[in-house]
Order: sequence, then structure tokens, then C-alpha cells
Amino acid sequence: MTDPAARRVLVLGVLTAVLTATGIIGLFLVAPEDSGEGQIQRIFYFHVSIALVSLLAFGVAFVAGAMYLRSQREWWDDVVFISVRLGLVLAVLTVITGSIWAKAAWGTWWIWSDPRLATYTLVILLYSAYFVLRSSAEGSRQARFSAVYAIIAFVSVPISFYAVRVAQSVVHPVVFTSSGAAMPHSMLIWFVVALAAMTALFFLLLQVELMQHRAQRALREVKLRLERG
Repeated sequence: MTDPAARRVLVLGVLTAVLTATGIIGLFLVAPEDSGEGQIQRIFYFHVSIALVSLLAFGVAFVAGAMYLRSQREWWDDVVFISVRLGLVLAVLTVITGSIWAKAAWGTWWIWSDPRLATYTLVILLYSAYFVLRSSAEGSRQARFSAVYAIIAFVSVPISFYAVRVAQSVVHPVVFTSSGAAMPHSMLIWFVVALAAMTALFFLLLQVELMQHRAQRALREVKLRLERG
């Protein structure tokens, strides 16, 4: 296997599989059960990890957008497009897992007055509009507009992240503070494993889709050469 991209996929695939297997075993067999919420509290490990990685995906799109404007390389445009798409998938999963947890723990699926829910919804709507904008242009203009929009939309990410820290929230209590994590070390260890697994999965999917985009571009070039020849 001489292709560097293929090697990265292999390494990330193995790392993701190991972290995921370790996390699932640890979360259900080793991590302590919450005395107040019971088994449903275990969804916390998945919900928060998915939420953080969704914001990471939008952060990657932000950086890739800036790099595209600087270099005009199509590869960076691919990174923006894939990262936004993966980020939106993770954001939807965040809403689903969060609603399940909220309903079981606090008796409600959704509270519009909660600052984190409102700002996170804004993030989802802004990045959903990315695809509308992208479909309105073609060629270099499409990539340029998409990059600029990904940079501008990222303003909503820190707003959502810090919303729960600057406003009182019943549904979203502050878990990580300046003094550390508000959870026992026995829980924190498995949360870190879950977060690492989800992060590895994101980069694995990103790498796989980048390879697919490169292959599709190569096929288009071959087709054009054949048509011209």
C-alpha cells in the first residue's frame, strides 16, 4: 500500500475500531451508573462527544475555507464541503440523542428558552444554508462563495459553545469549568475515550470521502480526454 491517503485510512480505521470497541465495553460494563438518572445517563458519553465533534467539523471547514481562499486548491474546497456535511449529520445526531436524554431525565424533549438549544439550532440552520448557497453557483465561484460562507458561519459555533456558560440552563448544566470536569475520574476517563473515538471516526470519514472526491475528479479528467481525443 503505497498511497499515503490509503495508509491514513487504514491507520484511522484501526484506531477508530479500537477506540470504539474500548469505549462501548467501558461505557456499559465499567463506567459507574449515575445514582440519580440511572442507565439513561450513559447517553451523556455519546451525546456530548457527538456535539463537540460536530463543532470540530465546522472548525475544520472554517480553516479549510481560509486555506482555499489563500491557495485556490480544489482539495481545500473538498474539505470544506465534506466537513460541513459531516458536521450537519453529527449535529442532527446531537439533537436526537439530546432529546432522548432530556425526555428520560427531565421529562421534556425540547425547551426553546434554553440558550444552548436555541443557539445550536441556529448553527444547524446556518450550515444547512451552506448547501443552498453552494448550489447557486458553479466552478471557482462556487468554491469561493462556499469558503467565505463557511468562515462567516463559524461565528455561530463559539456563540453556541459559550451560551451554556453565560446563561443559567436547566437542561444543559455546565460539565466542564475552569476548575476542571464536574464528574468523577471514573466517568471522565470513559468520556475521553468516547470523545477520542468520535474524533477518530470523523477524520476517518473525512479521509475516505476525500479519496472518493479525488477518484471522481480523476475519472472526469479521463472522460474529458477521451472525448477530446
